[in-house]
Amino acid sequence: MAGYFEKEWTLNFTQCYANGQLKYSELNNILQITASEHAVILGFGARTMLKHKQSWVLSRMLIQIKRLPRFEQTLTIRTWIQDFSGSRSTRNFEVILGEHVVATASSLWAVFNVEARKAEALAVSTEHAVILPDMHSTPRPVQRIDGLCDFQKLKDYQVVLSDLDIAGHANNVKYMDWCFDALDPKYVLSQQITEIEMNFLRELTYGNQVSIHKGVGAHGSDTYNISRNEKIHFLMHVANKQA
Repeated sequence: MAGYFEKEWTLNFTQCYANGQLKYSELNNILQITASEHAVILGFGARTMLKHKQSWVLSRMLIQIKRLPRFEQTLTIRTWIQDFSGSRSTRNFEVILGEHVVATASSLWAVFNVEARKAEALAVSTEHAVILPDMHSTPRPVQRIDGLCDFQKLKDYQVVLSDLDIAGHANNVKYMDWCFDALDPKYVLSQQITEIEMNFLRELTYGNQVSIHKGVGAHGSDTYNISRNEKIHFLMHVANKQA
């Protein structure tokens, strides 16, 4: 169907936890890679954007999970663009396993000038792209997370070389890993998580010292932040089955 792009993924052992289930950060990763490949086909992929000193950066992501795929299973990621407006774009996803949608996601992206290090209007034409404004993937749009809660520090961390991507900053997938690595593995592997919402607020670069915090909410939901010099760079809200 016009406007949709699909990519198959067969999960390998590097993408899965020790219990065989797909890592939450890898789910985020394959969604973004699929989006990137669709953008290339549409004419505003990474190489084209860099000619204009621009890059797409993920601003917000909402992932809702019915169940996680497992090692060696083949899944299909379906993605489409719901909205373009100046320097921002909304892109949606479905994760399909067999005949069932096992997860959905909605994301908000910003056009980022890699030299000025700030958002700006897209320099590439999008006239040929099919926009599907009425096709939602999640019951609600991705939102701004309320970070006004009592946080307790879980651990400190220093950004290392392997955290960086081609844009020269810590890849947003790493933010998820840092938070989940600070938690009890039994909880992460329990498959209790039904929703992950993330706000990417500020970039981090090599050598930055950060602190990872957790704030406990009501009804089985938790909020995490990654902060540097008392400024929040990342917020993540996690909802559990008992919520």
